[in-house]
Amino acid sequence: MAISLRTAMPHETKQLTELIEQAGLQADGIQSGIRNYLVVENKEGMLIGTVGLELIEQDGLLRSFVMKKEYSSESLFLRLIQRILLYCKEKGAATLYLLTKADYLFEPLGFIVVPEDEAPAHITETAHYQVTTGEGILLLSCDLAHLSP
Repeated sequence: MAISLRTAMPHETKQLTELIEQAGLQADGIQSGIRNYLVVENKEGMLIGTVGLELIEQDGLLRSFVMKKEYSSESLFLRLIQRILLYCKEKGAATLYLLTKADYLFEPLGFIVVPEDEAPAHITETAHYQVTTGEGILLLSCDLAHLSP
């Protein structure tokens, strides 16, 4: 399946909010930070997913990665994460962080678990980190230096 990844536009705020809320995730801050979201489209240009990305200092924080159910597959997920990693590196991020319960999905892509006491303050102080951390949630990081286009 051919897919593309691009920056979300203000007129897509409602559509992205609905997609994120349907997945049971917090959609707070989309309207004010729409340019922090990427849109995943199929070859026909239909929105099939989204991912939030905050660039903080030299790091990126991935949030709200959601795909429409009919487009969810492990192979597509892996391709998208690889594209997102390259996108973050192109934007100047040295490390990409994310919060998840499913660390096993990200470890093959070079992510490692970050112990809570080693988490950078500029990541732990974000609103996303504050509302997402809890029982079973792990902070993962991926060093982007090894990536090449």
